Amino acid sequence: MTAEATAPAAPARGPLRWLPRYDAPRILAAQMSLIDQSFGCAMAGSSLAAIFLAAGLVLNWDRPGALPWAGAMVLVCAVAYFGRLRLPGRLTEAGAARYARGMTAMLMLIGTLWGLVAWLYLDVRMPAVVICILSLIAGMSAAALAVFSACLPVAIGFFVPAIVPVWIAFLATGDIEYLPMFLATPLYLCVLLVFARNYARVARQSIALRFENVELISQLREQTTRAEAAQHAAEEASRAKSVFLASASHDLRQPLHAMGLFLVSLGRTRLDERQRQLLAHIEASSGAAREMLNSLLDFSKLEAGVITARARAFRLQPLLHKLENEFAPQAEARGLVYRTRDTTVTLHGDPTLAELVLRNLIANAIRYTQRGGVLVACRKRGARATIEVWDTGIGIPAAQHREIFREFHQLGNPERDQRKGLGLGLAIVEGLARTMQTRVTLASSPGRGSVFRFGMPQAWESPEESPPPPARALDGLRVLVIDDDEAIRSAMSELLSAWRCECRTVESEEQALAALAEFTPKLVLADYRLRGHRTGQQALDAIRQRLGRHVPAIIITGDTAADRLRTAHATGTALLHKPVVPQELQAAIDTLLSEFPAQVSGAADRQAAVTK
Repeated sequence: MTAEATAPAAPARGPLRWLPRYDAPRILAAQMSLIDQSFGCAMAGSSLAAIFLAAGLVLNWDRPGALPWAGAMVLVCAVAYFGRLRLPGRLTEAGAARYARGMTAMLMLIGTLWGLVAWLYLDVRMPAVVICILSLIAGMSAAALAVFSACLPVAIGFFVPAIVPVWIAFLATGDIEYLPMFLATPLYLCVLLVFARNYARVARQSIALRFENVELISQLREQTTRAEAAQHAAEEASRAKSVFLASASHDLRQPLHAMGLFLVSLGRTRLDERQRQLLAHIEASSGAAREMLNSLLDFSKLEAGVITARARAFRLQPLLHKLENEFAPQAEARGLVYRTRDTTVTLHGDPTLAELVLRNLIANAIRYTQRGGVLVACRKRGARATIEVWDTGIGIPAAQHREIFREFHQLGNPERDQRKGLGLGLAIVEGLARTMQTRVTLASSPGRGSVFRFGMPQAWESPEESPPPPARALDGLRVLVIDDDEAIRSAMSELLSAWRCECRTVESEEQALAALAEFTPKLVLADYRLRGHRTGQQALDAIRQRLGRHVPAIIITGDTAADRLRTAHATGTALLHKPVVPQELQAAIDTLLSEFPAQVSGAADRQAAVTK
């Protein structure tokens, strides 16, 4: 709110500079609004008081001239009351000054009429008349103080013409007995003016404070609107980014999936030493790209909420041994020492999620350690066990201890070396830890190394050991592949043929249904997103309905969008994410066939017949 809106008008120059001035239009409009609320009652009260006084003067003291005076008072009050209604916009900033001047003029006229009755009928020989007139004038002045003091010039317009004639009337009597009344009258006027000034100041401050609050509320609403607009824009940008990343991830996974399958088929052919070295380099690059995309997939799964913990009792040592066999060669290749402390602890939790957490922590430790080594250990602490990953790497400054758990945040990688990943490892670790109802803590010393810890409850029951299903021969297994990407269909055909499967590839649900006339599949491998806004699950449902029986199936998807992940997981069909390495695909097929042995018995029968 500007100073001009709340400050009083500039005082007049010259001999009249001591007179009070009307306030600025905005304040004045609020002042006149306060007065206007009680103006009707004030005019009615003045009219009734004048009628009662005139009646008393006429009936008791034979003063018939009081009747015209009372008539004039009623007329002026009526004109003042109804006349204000004819002022357009009287309570607006534009019309407030005109309304204030008009009201001041009418109150001066009303005050003059009250002063006139004192001049005309104040007879010191009749004390009752004096008391009656003084009481009414004092009462009307007190009422005017309450009603009109919001605007000081308006209040003064009534007080002065109403009180000064009383003082003159006492002066004109020349009676020494009324000297106290003569002295008290101007004192009473001064008291009224002081009170009116104080009331006006309080009213002005209250109005200014109200305007300031309104201004603050308006600013707050404007800021809230801007903040909501910014939040909406940020959400839209985030949504657009997520859609773009999901689409880009899907489009990248398609050729990478096909390339991985082709590389396996290529590795089965006769290659010389130089060609095998080139193939190894290509596979390493493909593996690095696959690792980064899998990090994005894990992060997308956490955001989508499709990862849930399936707690059970499990022994930690086999998991540590498995990770050591996988990561020790990587550490040795970098000149590092990888050690695991043996443990007999049995934990209660999800071993798959625990393995994912450890994989990310160990991979980070190896990635950021130049010399020394990595140690993985477990400590028993009461009813819980703490799993620790130690390294002698670059260390992490205390100011970065929370930042490193943010997505896409990396230390010591300004050049964005792809070998150091995407910066999602610890963000995934923290999300997995929340899913496991635990948290990851960090202790680090820059230049000396770090230790990451997370706790899990110990299990007191014996773990249920379930041996992995034996590898099954896939000879003669009839597999229907549904994918709208020609390169993937070709690569899957090459791979499945190398596994001695009978393979038929189609690109749509319609072609899959048409192929059933001459090819009855025992297993369906379907891409999730097909042409015509159809899904692999819809195609699978149509195949099962056409055949009238359940057909084992695996959905293979390259989608990472949260809504698509939730939808895909909700189908209940076995799900793999592109790019899929052949070992992962074969393990999924083995698991699925072990669950539905009757469905694939035909393949075993054909294999036996061939053997005979």
